[in-house]
Amino acid sequence: MSHTERDVEALADILAIIQRHQVCRLAINDDVAPYIVPVNYGYECEDGRWFIYFHGARTGKKMRLLRRNPAVSVEIDGDHGLITADEACDHSYAFTSIIASGRADILREREAMQHGLDVIMRQVRPGERFSYQENMMKAVCVVRIACDSLTCRRHPAP
Repeated sequence: MSHTERDVEALADILAIIQRHQVCRLAINDDVAPYIVPVNYGYECEDGRWFIYFHGARTGKKMRLLRRNPAVSVEIDGDHGLITADEACDHSYAFTSIIASGRADILREREAMQHGLDVIMRQVRPGERFSYQENMMKAVCVVRIACDSLTCRRHPAP
């Protein structure tokens, strides 16, 4: 891989990057081409294993495809900025990115669903407690991705 100096290995650095961003792109297998959809997310890291949570309606293309094939990829990026140079070919771009892949499991137990929603909400409102209306819990699907791989890269602006 080129530019291995951009690899981020330290857990604290990866956590700082993943905490800053609010949206991930989920790539799901479809028959013709991958289906990519942006979703809000939350994450957990337990004993070096990463889990990403998101939610959606019980029906629709995203959940239909996940039920058929739970293998997914996730992409998170941000901290974008053009790095200019005197020569056109020397221009570059600052970024942070996380790429992960794994298996998506639709959570069925209310306690697991509530935990997943709490994880998602903590991404946008850290330190708060949340409650959920029963009619909303019946209408939502909460999905947990157990990541088999997760890589992080960073190219900071000078």
